[in-house]
Amino acid sequence: MARTVGADGSPMNQLRQRTTYVQSIPIVALTGEIDMMSSAPVTSRLAELLDRKPPALVLDLREVRFFGSEGIRTLVETQHQADELGVRFGVVSDSRIVLRPLEMTAVDQLLLLFTDIDDAVAALRG
Repeated sequence: MARTVGADGSPMNQLRQRTTYVQSIPIVALTGEIDMMSSAPVTSRLAELLDRKPPALVLDLREVRFFGSEGIRTLVETQHQADELGVRFGVVSDSRIVLRPLEMTAVDQLLLLFTDIDDAVAALRG
């Protein structure tokens, strides 16, 4: 089975996720491509964190290199779950790769969008 690799030898469709905490708010940072192959673990991780009912949840997409319909679906599902649980959910991105599809589908109107982690934490904490 052939696989596509990047210049550094890592799989092209690999999506890495890292969770850190700022003032007890989980920050999930994604690096790579959000597609059909990579979205399920992200959706599961976000759902798991929301089930713990943190004060808020932040998804950092600043290092995402590909963002299509699966990424949009993940954000809509996460926002819906956050609303049901009463958890504030924010998305951090300063990239056209992420922001353009959100604007074109009007999903940007459903989300709290930020360009910086500190701004997201400050806004969601209250």
